[in-house]
Amino acid sequence: MASFSDEAWSTPESDLSAEQFCACCLIDANTGGEKVKSLCWLPVRKRPGGAINKAALRNAAARIFGSKAPGDKKKSAARRLVSLMGQAGIEVTSSSLLRLAGRKAK
Repeated sequence: MASFSDEAWSTPESDLSAEQFCACCLIDANTGGEKVKSLCWLPVRKRPGGAINKAALRNAAARIFGSKAPGDKKKSAARRLVSLMGQAGIEVTSSSLLRLAGRKAK
């Protein structure tokens, strides 16, 4: 089970290498070769292997539909996001997010 943090959230993008940043994101669309940050979306950790930030999960839930990520990557990220939010004790109230994740709204 993942560990979670309630710390204030700000994206760690400028503090990390592309490899590190992409490891903190729910979506990494890099396909081999050197990673680039512009192909990674929805960071939920301050550093690779660190605690998942609850505010970042809420932020990701609000931003997932606006990301330029490919549709299949969004669906996979939505499933992971809904799962992590549940583990963190965060109620998923967005029926759109639940549908994207392949789950039924309550």
